Amino acid sequence: MTSTLADTTVVRLHPLHIGESEDGVCEVGRVDTGDFVELPAEGVDLVRWLGEGLPLGEVRRRFADRYGTEPDLADFLDGIASCGFLRVDATTGDGDAPEHGAPPVAAEVSRRGVALLANLPPHRVAWLLAPPMRLLYVGGWLTVPSLLALVPSLRPAPADAFLLDGVLANALVVAMVAWVLVLLHELAHAATVRALGVTGRLSISRRLWFLVAQTEMSAVRSVPRRRRYAPYLAGLTWDLLLMSVCLVLQLAGVHERLVRGVVYTLTLSVVYQFLVFMRTDVYYVLGNWLRLGDLMGDTRRWLANQVRRLVGRDPGHDLGGVPVRELRIIRWYAPFYLLGSLAVTAALLALTVPAMVTMVRLAVDGLDAPVDGLAFWNGVGFLALVALQLATFGWVLATERRAAA
Repeated sequence: MTSTLADTTVVRLHPLHIGESEDGVCEVGRVDTGDFVELPAEGVDLVRWLGEGLPLGEVRRRFADRYGTEPDLADFLDGIASCGFLRVDATTGDGDAPEHGAPPVAAEVSRRGVALLANLPPHRVAWLLAPPMRLLYVGGWLTVPSLLALVPSLRPAPADAFLLDGVLANALVVAMVAWVLVLLHELAHAATVRALGVTGRLSISRRLWFLVAQTEMSAVRSVPRRRRYAPYLAGLTWDLLLMSVCLVLQLAGVHERLVRGVVYTLTLSVVYQFLVFMRTDVYYVLGNWLRLGDLMGDTRRWLANQVRRLVGRDPGHDLGGVPVRELRIIRWYAPFYLLGSLAVTAALLALTVPAMVTMVRLAVDGLDAPVDGLAFWNGVGFLALVALQLATFGWVLATERRAAA
């Protein structure tokens, strides 16, 4: 479609943020949607000239004068269209009105998820980033490991996951507590993102075989890297502050099951965030610190290329656009990513799946009990929970495949 555009055609772009040059590339994207890509200097120049409203013929001339060759504008426009950078009324023949009968270059990119706190003025939550608050945050990060190290009785144990005696009732309450804690974790991300003047989006996704809630924060790429650590670490910081309160309550003699259950659940959440072979909070911190692009995506493509080479086939992915420095990091990260993913999968198959099969079998056996008995309804409720989780996981997987198609 874009190959038929004439020299007089003017392409309309959404307002785009262009970051500082790092390792020869700049982060370019839409702050309103969080869609960002890394472009070399040539691509940045094309975006700037198109954004100025220059016709394609003038863009070609300027590019040829600067770089000594003509750009492949058709391919470039298709690329930025797939990122959602072009407006629906993207092509005009005279710079003012759309060409008669000309279809738009790209439609708007629909985004999954719900915008969080989008109508909240940033100044209302700017205090979250004030210097005095950093002392509180540091206190949370220091208090939890200190108390757990010094007071053994505070350390969480698997028994803390049993808040009630009934199996079904306990499963429902534990699930409710866990998802409330997850929502608070994500709201901490969203509030901190909003304090920076951008918006996060909440959605249901997966990490390997785990269903998770996530706050998509790509829009923070419009702020300097040193300011991105706060939103990336906001969820972890909130978890540690809440854990600190619960541990202090236990020291004060409050040993309610709920308090210990919250500590146990948050401990699992905090440990999970350090599994950087998945897209966890610490993974994004690591990527920001090392000034990387799509570390996990490029690592998967690099591993796929290595497998294809082992079987005598040509690489299926072009990694020519990945900076040499990032390729060196990928070679270090790839074994860790591969072994971590295999370890999680092995633990799932060896521990979780057998336990789940046993519980499902018991639930099915409970269906033979009298309808007016507790065993029957425990079985029905547990099977309904399992079915809901599997259906949600299948829906997430199908959505990912549709998006990748």
